[in-house]
Amino acid sequence: ALHGAAKSLAREMASRNITVNVVAPGIIEGRLTDALFSPEQVKVMIPAGRTGTAAEVAGVVAFLCSDAASYVNGQVIGVNGGMA
Repeated sequence: ALHGAAKSLAREMASRNITVNVVAPGIIEGRLTDALFSPEQVKVMIPAGRTGTAAEVAGVVAFLCSDAASYVNGQVIGVNGGMA
């Protein structure tokens, strides 16, 4: 549903030079995920074999906020280490 909403809003806002994108993080390291998932579970669940970092998610967001991403519109970008 979120993907459809982003696509629809992106089409609507593009003529106003406004982009709409979604960042979909996977398992990001932190107290909550450390308590929920053992290192062994992480290695099995995530093809990259590790949890992501807040800095990695922030890097994608920073890119989307930059002029370099001005033509990226209506996308859902997974920051998830290869999880499906």
